[in-house]
Amino acid sequence: MLLETITSNDVQIGLHAKDWEDAIRQAAAPLLASGAIRQSYIEGMITSVHDNGPYFVLLKGLALAHARPECGAVRLSLNFSTFDPPVSFGAGENDPVRLIITLAATDPDSHLDLLGELAEVLMDDSRMQQLFSAASSEAFCALLK
Repeated sequence: MLLETITSNDVQIGLHAKDWEDAIRQAAAPLLASGAIRQSYIEGMITSVHDNGPYFVLLKGLALAHARPECGAVRLSLNFSTFDPPVSFGAGENDPVRLIITLAATDPDSHLDLLGELAEVLMDDSRMQQLFSAASSEAFCALLK
């Protein structure tokens, strides 16, 4: 289970973003700093929203930010970032976004098991509300597992 490997270093709580582009940059910054992605991956995520709309805002309050592997994914990685106040992506009823999960996948298949694990968490409304309002990265991690 990849979610069990998530630590408080993979979680940012209560970030403030001026807009959705800033939110993506902040949410992806730890992956960039750890070498899991290149700067081009962040630009790929932003360009993708400009070209295709906010398709990765999957549920009310949640975005699964990602780009194509060839945009600069170095290794399979995840980062979780909560935003206070929430950020509008222009995603209609799914706005505003309170949690961005940034996913870097190096090929089309390696992340599928991870998405299955995430789906179990994301389908639990009460757990999602707790994740949205977690007061610390440690509390967030405890809710994930």
